Amino acid sequence: MTALAVVCTWFATTASAAVAQQSRPAQSGRVRLELTGCPGVPMQGVRRVLSVELGDLLLDPSEGEAPEADTLIIRCAGNLASVEATGGGEPPIERILPLDDFPGDAAPRALALLGVELLAARSAAVRERIMRRQIGPAAAATFEPVGAPPPSPAPAPAERDARIGVTGVWRTFGARDGASVLGGRIEASSTAMKFGLASGDLELAAGRKDVANVGQTTAWLISGGATYGLFAGGRRWRAAVGLGARIGLVRESGSSADPARITSSTFVRPWGGPMLNATLSRTLGRAALTVGGEAGWSLSSIDEMAAGVTAIAVRGPWVAVSVGADLRR
Repeated sequence: MTALAVVCTWFATTASAAVAQQSRPAQSGRVRLELTGCPGVPMQGVRRVLSVELGDLLLDPSEGEAPEADTLIIRCAGNLASVEATGGGEPPIERILPLDDFPGDAAPRALALLGVELLAARSAAVRERIMRRQIGPAAAATFEPVGAPPPSPAPAPAERDARIGVTGVWRTFGARDGASVLGGRIEASSTAMKFGLASGDLELAAGRKDVANVGQTTAWLISGGATYGLFAGGRRWRAAVGLGARIGLVRESGSSADPARITSSTFVRPWGGPMLNATLSRTLGRAALTVGGEAGWSLSSIDEMAAGVTAIAVRGPWVAVSVGADLRR
């Protein structure tokens, strides 16, 4: 195939030189094919390539004589093939092709393409037919070899957008007597592939609740969350949704209004579960303002009791809202 490409390039160069020398007016453009002494080159293979390039300009063997037609003559001697374009009273144009460079079915194609180039050097009708086939009916009537277009540049890889920031957060649990806490978190995110977004955070929040005639109970929640989802947006706005999980510890403690009569206690328990989050960011240079929402379900059930009733609970569904700022890397 390399040899075929080299020869085709040489064909175009020699044909262009011949074009500059042609001086006779355009003929009918019809072409007659003669192939002799080439047992290794099938006539049908050569005709098939010529018919693709020339269309109805190629005379069928059954058609009668056409005095104004050009003749393409291919003769073989050993491993050499002579390709000659003649007719119209002009001197013939001949080229020699070594067949050993074109094994198998490459030889008929190489001989046919060389013949087309030689015919184009002699006939304006052939040149116009080639140009119409290559670039459409509006092609110019003069034949000029057209170079291959430069390869399209490879698409640049998507720029990764990594961010780290701080946000304030309010979280509440939907169960009866569920904890409601305020706090803050440190969060980080990074785009992955074209539309993927991976994010994580570390959060600390606390809430208190007074129990009449008993005292006060306090819940501290520390947790980490991780999600992976999809984002959309441009340079100014970005919206994202993700699925993931949050897991952490809750520390619940109480203070008694009457220590002599009512005792208090402190305990630590794990909490967490699956969650869904969504964020909306507005980019301002390297900084971004972000608001977010989160919904999840705690798989653990933690209740702090006071006077036989639940004072504060960390269980069941939760929702959270966050507002903060990110710094883009």
